This record gives sequence, structure tokens and C-alpha cells, in this order.
Amino acid sequence: MPRLPAVLLLLSALFLTPDAWAQTATPEAGEGIWGLLRRSGITPNAARVEAFKALNAERLKGSDQLVAGVAYQLPGAAGSAPTTSSTETVAQAPKPAPQARRYPIFGPDHEMVVRKSSRLAGHVYYVVAGHGGPDPGSVGRLNGRSMPEDEIAYDTSLRLARRLVEEGGKVYVIVRDSNDGIRDSEYLPPDRDEFFYGNVRMSSNYVTRLRQRRDVINRLYDKNRATAKSQQVISVHVDAMAGRHQPQIDVHFAYSSDSGRSLGRVLQTEMRAQYAAHQPGRGYNGKLIRRDGLMILNKTKPTAVLVELGNIRHTGDQIRLIKPGNRQALAEWITEGLLRQAASTPSRGRSRAAQ
Repeated sequence: MPRLPAVLLLLSALFLTPDAWAQTATPEAGEGIWGLLRRSGITPNAARVEAFKALNAERLKGSDQLVAGVAYQLPGAAGSAPTTSSTETVAQAPKPAPQARRYPIFGPDHEMVVRKSSRLAGHVYYVVAGHGGPDPGSVGRLNGRSMPEDEIAYDTSLRLARRLVEEGGKVYVIVRDSNDGIRDSEYLPPDRDEFFYGNVRMSSNYVTRLRQRRDVINRLYDKNRATAKSQQVISVHVDAMAGRHQPQIDVHFAYSSDSGRSLGRVLQTEMRAQYAAHQPGRGYNGKLIRRDGLMILNKTKPTAVLVELGNIRHTGDQIRLIKPGNRQALAEWITEGLLRQAASTPSRGRSRAAQ
């Protein structure tokens, strides 16, 4: 009997360790994982971000999107998930922390990217947000605030580019903005300071801008031609057909491009599967559309498709597109389609860098 208090003290030492008291934090509006960790007194790094994702996999939207009002468990200072016993700690050999690379174009909360797989190794992607610079594209209005097409397309295209990098792809963000990374906010203020890859200033002339964009892509295509397994242009837009009441995601391809049709069909199939999984009662009626008058499709050398994310004049789509979690979901869906397409591409070579 006198030994009982000692046993209780031992049990307390085993179970009432700091890891047993799970610390949580709730994100502020527009806050990302890196910002939440920093505000919680944890210096963010790649290992801690990956540990955070592992701890909170069921609470995240997409791969790394925080949800307002949700309490997230914080990783320990070492950046690993808590273990339940010393036996488990011994049984599991420590894994080396994945290496993160910094891509400032994605913004301070998303710039550190860890490669998750090599499924897209050797594949080159030119991610092109529609419009930009002097041209905001179509502008919708919701709750008295403007919704410029170019800002929605840009945020979604950055999310897409980041996911492609995570899967090992070589990615060029063609339309760029040095002070607008991925934004975890609903309304995206317009600006006019976008430029093309290579620090090419956008012309004020519409046709000249189209040619600038074409030339940038074609030069990069020639540079990567010898080593790439495939090269593809993914242009991201938001539709603005005033008379269209059924919001959908359409995929456009060049009129005479068999490879564009094939890629477009894969993306369309992926969208249909995602709608069936996430919105089974709604159905998917998005169109696969041949186009013969778009320079981004017909005058660029890589296989090219243009994805319309929805209708910026449709209230339902407006509500959907202002939510950063939905913009992330669209990027995830497109990525899944591109992963499917890449898996069927014959091997030619490997290109490892990302831009």
C-alpha cells in the first residue's frame, strides 16, 4: 500500500507531459498556416508546417487552407506530432524533415513550398492568369464591392501553380504581381501593376499585350523543348456571359489541336467527378469548347487550354469565388486532372526546376 502514491506519481509523469495538453489556436480572418504559427509563438518552418497539416488534416480545406472559427492543434517546438508513449517513440524511427524551397511569388504566408511527390517531374506548365495590368477583365459586383476578373483569376492561378510545384512540376507563372501573393481574403482589391514573366512590362495596347504573352511562352517552350516530357499552357479566366444563368466550369481548346482536346477532356472529366463527389445534387454541365480566335490557344507552341472558373455576373458563382477555400478547391481539381494527364504521358526527359 505505501507504494501506491509512488505509482500514481509515475503515471502522472507519463501521461501529464506537455504533449498531452494539446495546444490549439484559432486563425484570424485571412490568416494562413505560417501566420498562425508565428502568432502562436512558434517559429514556422517546413517541418512544423507539415506537422501542423498532419495534426489537422480533417480540419483543413484543400491541402493547406485554414477555416475561420475552427480551433487547430499546434505542433510541438520540434515540429512533430505528439506521441502517446515512449514505446511508440522508440518504435518509429525519425523521418528527415522535407526540404522546403522559397517562392516569393506566392506571398509571405505561402512562399515556402515542400515537394510532396515527383508525379509531375519533367512536365512543364505555363500558368497564365487572364487579363491583368491595364485590363481588369470583366468586373462583377457583390454587396456593393467590385470583383475584378483578373484578381480572382490571379489568386486561383497562384494556388494552382503552388500545387503543381508540390507535385514536382516545373511551373512558370506568366502573369505576375510582386506584391499580391496568394490571398486568404474574400474581396481582392484591384491594381494595375502586373507584369509578364521576365520582368516584361505590359503594354497598354491590347493586341501588343497578347503578343507579349505569346512570345514569353514560346521562348520558354523552346528553352525546355529538349528535356520536357510535356509542356502545357493553363490559362485561367472567369466567364462574363450576362445571359447565362447556369454557372459551370468550361474548358476551351484550340480548334485544330488534338492534344488540346485531349487535355480539355481530361479536365472536364475531372470536374464532373468532383461535382459528383462534392455537389451530387447539382450535376455538371460544363462545356468543352473549340476556339479558333484566341491567341493564347492558337498561337502558343505548347498544348493549351483555357479554363473558365464560373460566371462573374452570376450571384451564385460570385459567392462561391470570393471564398478562398473555393478558389483553393478549384486549383486542387485542376491539379488532379493534370496529374491524371501526366500519368498517361510517355517519358521523354526530366526538368527539375520551378519558376
